[in-house]
Amino acid sequence: MSIKINQINDWVAEIIGFDCANMTREMRQEVEEAFKRNHVLAFRDQSLTPRELSAFSRKFGPLESPINKLYVHPESNDVLILSNEIRPDGTAVGVVDGGDGWHSDSSHMAIPAKATILQSIKNPDVGGDTLYCNMELVLNALPQSTRDRIKGHFGVHNVSKLLNPRMTVSTNRPDAKDFYEKAAKTKPSVLQPMIRTHPVTGVHSLYVSPRFTIAIDGMDDAEAQALLDELFEYILDERFQYRHVWSDRDLVIWDNRCLNHKATGNLSPGDIRRMHRTVLAGDQAF
Repeated sequence: MSIKINQINDWVAEIIGFDCANMTREMRQEVEEAFKRNHVLAFRDQSLTPRELSAFSRKFGPLESPINKLYVHPESNDVLILSNEIRPDGTAVGVVDGGDGWHSDSSHMAIPAKATILQSIKNPDVGGDTLYCNMELVLNALPQSTRDRIKGHFGVHNVSKLLNPRMTVSTNRPDAKDFYEKAAKTKPSVLQPMIRTHPVTGVHSLYVSPRFTIAIDGMDDAEAQALLDELFEYILDERFQYRHVWSDRDLVIWDNRCLNHKATGNLSPGDIRRMHRTVLAGDQAF
């Protein structure tokens, strides 16, 4: 039986009546075809264990190993916990500040991510949505003069917030300062093309983000920062965005090769948000 798809907009779709834990090869092929046409796929009411989430994810390709080993789920080394939960001893259950700035996952790595799979375990009563920005649409909206300025240039990407004046280190995450200090010393910056070609569709998109892009290679920094500020303004334009309002047991797959995303936060004190994440490994960006 063919999967049922509800088209939310031109680049976001919802998969209806689908059991991710019992996906057949034929169903996987249909999902992959849907993912070629859409940058975000949402599956409702999925009750996967961490091991089942890992197994489901691996059917679409090899996975990245989570960069922050401290918050890997004890049942699967592939699954990273994102959560604002703090234990009585003051330690965090998961990454507290995950997704707190517009970004494309793993663009700070030489081989950036293909896609991210995020499963909602517990949602807050208020807040906790995820925003997605279609960077293909952003590129098309840029003035030709701006496109000419960035053509052939490479952005400098780094994971450490301490090297990024646009980011602040969360005081709610117990290990954040130590993590980013270590990252600044041990995780070198990488270069990514500012205009990226999608390896499947061949469509071009803007490939920068406020979270990870800290400079432009070979460009005077004052000029580069002004240009980056101009580019980042387009990400804030709601014409290019989709807001996903999470329900418990939602599972969403999105394409990091042509999207930026951001967690909205705005949680009430004591309200809990917990997500389980896997990341599909990608290819070098061109």
